[in-house]
Amino acid sequence: MGSASVTRRARSSGPLGRALFPRLRLSRLRGGPLLLFLPDADAPAAAVQAWLPAGSLSEAEGREGLAHFLEHMIFKGSRRLALGELAARTEEAGGDVNAYTLNEATYYHLTCLPGGAAKCLDALAEALWWPRFDAAEVARERGVILEEIRSTEDQPEQRLQQELYRRAFGSDHPFGRPILGTRRSVRRVDRSVLRRYHRRCYHPARTVIVLAGPVAEKPILRLLRRKLAGLDAAWGSVPPSSAHAVPPLPERGPRAFTLHGGASLAYLELAFAVPPFTHPDAPALEVLSMLLGSGDSSRLYKRLCVDRPLMHDVSSDAFFTAGPGLFFVGGAAEPRRAARAGEEMLRTAADLIRENPPAAEELARVRTLFWTDLEFRRESAAGQAHLAGYFQLMAGDARFAERYLGKLLRVTREEVLSAGARWLRPGGLTAGAFFPERADGGGDARAFREGIRRGLELRGGGKALLPARGEDRRPSPLPDARPRPRPSARARGKRPPQEFRLFRGARLMVLPGGEARVFALRAAFLGGQRLEGSERAGWHSLMADAAPMASRAVPSEEMARRVDSLGASIGGNGGRSSFGLYASGHSSLLEEISNLFCQVLCGPAFEEKDVALARREADATRRGDRDDLAQRSRLHALALLYGPHPFGRHPLGGRATLARADGARLRREWGRWALPENLVLGAAGDVDPGELARLLSRRLKKGWRGSPAWRPFRPPAPPQAPRRPRLRRLGVSGASQSHLQMAFLGASLADPRRFALSVTAAVLGSQSGGLFWELRERRGLAYESNVSCEEALDRGPFVLFAATAPGAEAEALRVMRAEVARVREKGLGAEELARAKAFLIGELLRSRQRAGARAAELAYGALYGLGVDTLERVQRGLDAVDAASARRAAREFLDPAGECLAILGPC
Repeated sequence: MGSASVTRRARSSGPLGRALFPRLRLSRLRGGPLLLFLPDADAPAAAVQAWLPAGSLSEAEGREGLAHFLEHMIFKGSRRLALGELAARTEEAGGDVNAYTLNEATYYHLTCLPGGAAKCLDALAEALWWPRFDAAEVARERGVILEEIRSTEDQPEQRLQQELYRRAFGSDHPFGRPILGTRRSVRRVDRSVLRRYHRRCYHPARTVIVLAGPVAEKPILRLLRRKLAGLDAAWGSVPPSSAHAVPPLPERGPRAFTLHGGASLAYLELAFAVPPFTHPDAPALEVLSMLLGSGDSSRLYKRLCVDRPLMHDVSSDAFFTAGPGLFFVGGAAEPRRAARAGEEMLRTAADLIRENPPAAEELARVRTLFWTDLEFRRESAAGQAHLAGYFQLMAGDARFAERYLGKLLRVTREEVLSAGARWLRPGGLTAGAFFPERADGGGDARAFREGIRRGLELRGGGKALLPARGEDRRPSPLPDARPRPRPSARARGKRPPQEFRLFRGARLMVLPGGEARVFALRAAFLGGQRLEGSERAGWHSLMADAAPMASRAVPSEEMARRVDSLGASIGGNGGRSSFGLYASGHSSLLEEISNLFCQVLCGPAFEEKDVALARREADATRRGDRDDLAQRSRLHALALLYGPHPFGRHPLGGRATLARADGARLRREWGRWALPENLVLGAAGDVDPGELARLLSRRLKKGWRGSPAWRPFRPPAPPQAPRRPRLRRLGVSGASQSHLQMAFLGASLADPRRFALSVTAAVLGSQSGGLFWELRERRGLAYESNVSCEEALDRGPFVLFAATAPGAEAEALRVMRAEVARVREKGLGAEELARAKAFLIGELLRSRQRAGARAAELAYGALYGLGVDTLERVQRGLDAVDAASARRAAREFLDPAGECLAILGPC
């Protein structure tokens, strides 16, 4: 086989400043795939992706779900790969593999450690082009897919979105049909149907392969030439395209519908028909979406969550395709407020377009947000590969992404208003709401439709307010246009982090480096669920959420505006053993962002209106956990396992404890725990360590001057493993699946056996692992199963999970217990042990592509006494695990007498 190679070198992309894909190289193998290379020798991981034109657009009527069924079968063996071998080979290379089916395409994505890309691509190409389609495996996978369909029926938001697509596009439109298929269509799929569809859509010449990171081009080309030798005999000529032309989306007038089912909140989705992503209006519509719903200063969040507490969360999104798309606004609300929320979402959009057009400051904020997001995409080889692969397949040119983003950054106010007026019109609206089955004072379909009707009524004469021609033609400077000094050191290789001592013993750990011009900060304090006390349950999480809303010097509305205008993210997080704050953004804006971060860290305001908003959001999250049956069953399992220990409570506390958490009490609680002696800061990314240390030291000293002395805390009694099994069975009206959570008391962070226990969890839970293999691959009992192993300063949980059909509970439980018994009694085989260790080390290294993960690792590693070389310690700990130590850990921690089982299913 021959190849033709075209190289495109980096060039300026107008307002992008630098090319999105500066080292992009394209190679087309004769009769084979198009390859896109995005080399980066310094990246810590490689990404391999394959994109194929197989989706609902290429399915015949009555064959819904065929592309998704084929995606599943690619993992079921080929002419040279055994069942599960694709996942096994990827995990041996320290990687992870998965796939996703879209309306227009299916893509397979894997990441692995440097040096493993060729091996993983070899296995992926083998699986893609020569699948086996064994009749028994087709039958088994049919059962798995039927379980996947059943799982969506227990998720209110998924049910609502699928029905909205059906109503918006129509059931005769490819985009209106379910990607998973229906029970009827899935049952009709057999190996002959799959084989014919595969031959039409998966021909090597139709495949786009993307490789990013430390990948050598020539060995990859040699590998694929060998693989495609004799292609004509196996495949024949390239068949004509199976994709149908995307039908237009006719306007049918405004439509509104309601669904009812198991839920505690009302979920709303409003969608307007919009044009393809190639349409000139697409960039302006995307900017409009950001103006409405991105950030705490966005129009929708401010109006519906802050000014008028009608919704618990609200967002806006533009779903673009090569054909018609949808412009979404939606979120969650109390059932009794859903009709008013729907009305106000529509009024807010109309107000922006017709009466109060975006100010120059708002447009500058959106440009900065987009630009910062673009820089964060550069952190990950997988993120770059996804962007290139999508646009190559959908637009025929990966660099279309650069042109599109360039247009987006030049969008003017006039273009936003004219595009909004053209596309956000009543005739293109489909509005849906999902209500609880028994909604007191709400859930009325007539009231919801009436709210939508009122929201569509025009105000101010009904004409869009278009500014004078030429207004807002000069976008504000982007972050990269501002002068900034380059860091004095760009970390490469394995340079250790630098440590600094700040005011009153606060510690700062810094690890500079990375290609992307971004940074991340993490502030971590001991505290959290473990130490807050039963009377203050949920307070540490609540105050971490409320603290970033305002400082003593900057009120909440001004704080939201400043943070969003910087394209930054400043927030808080509460955990089992700690709580803290985080910040990230473009490195040219480090000084401004860190200034706001330090103001919040040293002096959060905890204004009553902000605390009330945080309480409402916490309550909505807790109730949302009840709507997610997998999460709900997990919380019950942890309550059984831990009993009175703090880890047995909901991490967000309860209504009674949160009701007592007013602003004054949270200020006192923050002042008790958020002190420099209890603080570790982690920083990573495009930063100068010395400059950052000086900056933070000066601001923290000023902010904490006069603060009280630190008082040591008394930890609770450690949790004790149950002496006999515990069982809790709960019935949920209307549930389609049974959710099984089997929990054991695991290891603490200080316990050296935690590494062996983590390896055991990986053996049981990964795609090539025992539980997944036995439940899904061999028996087809479950679509979703996993094993989690978590550590904290006290012993964390070890949990096995499976969701299965109600009639298959007993068999699934038998399999779960048999797998636990196997690792306890027989131990781990040499191959699965080595594969699990490689997978865990690879997972750790892959996560370090992102500055946020590196900063968190530094902060929490030092806070918990694990040292500054956390990564190296974990690697050494995993490397030291052998079959004997893994078996000992399984016998000591996974004792059947300590099993805590929660089963949640239909009544």
